[in-house]
Amino acid sequence: MKKTLILAATLCLLIACNFIGAMNPEHKQAISTQVSEQLTASPIVLPTQTIDQTALAATEIITPTETETLEPTITLTPTLSPDDPRTRLGEPTWKETFDKPNQNFYQYEDDQTRFLYENGALSLTAKNANGWTGWSMSYPKPHNFYLEATFKTQTCSGADQYGLVFRSPDYKDGYFLGITCDGKFSLRIYSQKGFLISPTGNPAINSGPNQVNRIGILAQNDRFAFYANGKKLQETKDSTFMDAGLFGAFIVSVNTPKFTVNMDEIAFWNQ
Repeated sequence: MKKTLILAATLCLLIACNFIGAMNPEHKQAISTQVSEQLTASPIVLPTQTIDQTALAATEIITPTETETLEPTITLTPTLSPDDPRTRLGEPTWKETFDKPNQNFYQYEDDQTRFLYENGALSLTAKNANGWTGWSMSYPKPHNFYLEATFKTQTCSGADQYGLVFRSPDYKDGYFLGITCDGKFSLRIYSQKGFLISPTGNPAINSGPNQVNRIGILAQNDRFAFYANGKKLQETKDSTFMDAGLFGAFIVSVNTPKFTVNMDEIAFWNQ
């Protein structure tokens, strides 16, 4: 937490909630294997709504077990396609391309993780292959939205994971949509230590090191649809976090020390 003036230091403490997980001993532990019941998915209908607007935290990964996977269809308005919502949504409500230092995401480094604006991207690094999860949040708090980020992996393997946090109510919890190096996606609620969607392979995900993946989330109240590179992965339904919340990016190393992913762009569209 960088400080130049007392007021600036205070603001950094409020925004830089990565340190909550990074410095709080109750978050420094390995995750137990435990699975939440797969929730029943239902179609999404895009409404016309506006949302609010108003940074981050850290902590762990869960070993998956098999759960039921449902494959409902997504219902969209006639002007939109279930494939690649971004191509039909026009200009985003909010966008970050990381061209200027420290504009929208908190940067920090500790003995587990590192988040830094570097070469036109937010560079996320998990230093140790121990299942520790670190994340960095931005300041807006959308409610119903399409959120999308572009990630590029470096050296990675197996269950090394990265992805998006959304609907975070307090910097210490929220939904985590993860993508693994071996081409699987999953959804979990951080505090529940289990999966809403257990790791599931999908050919839309570009697996392996040195790959680019564009990951999207369409949220309408308690209904969610997930995308990779413009292709729908799955829908699900959950009512744990119904209010507007923060969003951000996270990283977990399971197999590769100094696992690094660059997030080149992130944007959302109000729905």
